[in-house]
Amino acid sequence: MAVRLALGAGRKRIVRQLLTESVLLSGAGAALGILFAYWAADALASFISNNADSPIVINAQPDAMVLVFTAAVALLTGILFGLAPAFHGSRINVAPALKENAATSKAGNAAGRRFGLGSSLVVAQVALSIIVLISAGLLARTLGNLRSVDPGFDTHNILLFGLNPKQAGYKPDKIQTLYAELHKRLASIPGVISSSSSTLPFLSSGVWTQRLYIEWQSEKSAPEVDMLAVGPDFFQTMRLPLIAGGTFSASNLQSGQNIAIVNQHFVQRFLQGRNPIGVHFATGGDENQVQREIIGVVADAKYDDLRKPVEATVFIPFQEGEAYFALRTSTKPEALIPTVRRAVAGIDDNLPLFGVRTQTEAIDLLLFNERLVARLSSLFGVLAFTLACMGLYGLLSYEVARRKREIGIRTALGAQRRDVFRLVLGQGVILVASGEAIGVAVAAGVTRYFGSLLYGVRPTDPAIFVLISLAIVFVALLACYIPSRRATRVDAMVALRYE
Repeated sequence: MAVRLALGAGRKRIVRQLLTESVLLSGAGAALGILFAYWAADALASFISNNADSPIVINAQPDAMVLVFTAAVALLTGILFGLAPAFHGSRINVAPALKENAATSKAGNAAGRRFGLGSSLVVAQVALSIIVLISAGLLARTLGNLRSVDPGFDTHNILLFGLNPKQAGYKPDKIQTLYAELHKRLASIPGVISSSSSTLPFLSSGVWTQRLYIEWQSEKSAPEVDMLAVGPDFFQTMRLPLIAGGTFSASNLQSGQNIAIVNQHFVQRFLQGRNPIGVHFATGGDENQVQREIIGVVADAKYDDLRKPVEATVFIPFQEGEAYFALRTSTKPEALIPTVRRAVAGIDDNLPLFGVRTQTEAIDLLLFNERLVARLSSLFGVLAFTLACMGLYGLLSYEVARRKREIGIRTALGAQRRDVFRLVLGQGVILVASGEAIGVAVAAGVTRYFGSLLYGVRPTDPAIFVLISLAIVFVALLACYIPSRRATRVDAMVALRYE
């Protein structure tokens, strides 16, 4: 810059040159960002459409307005962040700058500055990446905890599908006959261990509740309980253990008896040590109350959500209407989908199937929000940390180039390679440590605000904080290694030759 000014270039010419370079860099970054955006938009749209309850088509391609906005942001970024160095470069004093290799050079004095603007930006990048990565780690831990929750029944090798005979014109008195015939056909499919049906499948985010009136309690204290109508062999198919009494059989289902099976939580909450078998209660409103008798007790199971605690649940015989079938298979349940469709079509090809998926896929749909947030936060965290490492590498490389003369003098005065290596690496370590200290402190406060999104992990979980911090230190040291090694290869004679 000093040479250009000495040859007659004006300050405006220098500013224009530096701004042109800055805008060119920001434009190139915007172009790469657009290419990445096309890929990311397709990936996000594909993830959402594949995890929806019903097939949907999402057009997430950036349009002209998005591209114009991106170009404007890139241009504005190049101008704003190029102004400061441009004005700084145009204010160089020509005579001292042309003698910058002298012993009184400002470069030597500037070398002692540890936290200039560039260093502060790197510290901020490291701090922000720490915050995002810790948040991503907590959300990923939450997703893992939810996946490992024991729902109370065996979720493996279960195929689910829904059926609504009323849409095909079936009358209520024909539906039971249809379901009985369908159960026979499904049970005869090779690879099917057992089959059953219910008004709702487990862990589908749907729940049916009703008021409960136990015979010795007042009607004013009638609580709401979860209800589920199930068909024969439901508990065997779901592998929900029987604790006491019996389950629904084909005979008592056909007889239309008003019987019920309850879970353990129901017994603990309402019966208070009484023998549950034979206890009578009523469900429904004042005008349509149904008196029922408990004939059995089964183990607790999650009904509609993995996050919620187990609620008091009443299982009653399935009578009519829309049903969800569950098939316990000895092989991969996905392989039996074509056979199941043919079995249903063999009875009536007008019967519409819906919600065909495995129990594992149903749980994945239930955790859609958690999976989406965990993936996006992890992606943004990796991007932020990559930028921080690039900034750290660039700053240290610039420092090595700027302090080449100083390193040459140190080497000439007896400094060993390891001393030079520690000099440059130490500067990187100070920046990383400063950024980590700020990032951890801010993350400890920020993560408290999304505690409702977490499950089984505290917002300030020390394991996540320590693991993320150590990982960032390790990768950041790798980013510092190359500039530090380059500094040890500075030839003292070559560096001092500029004197």
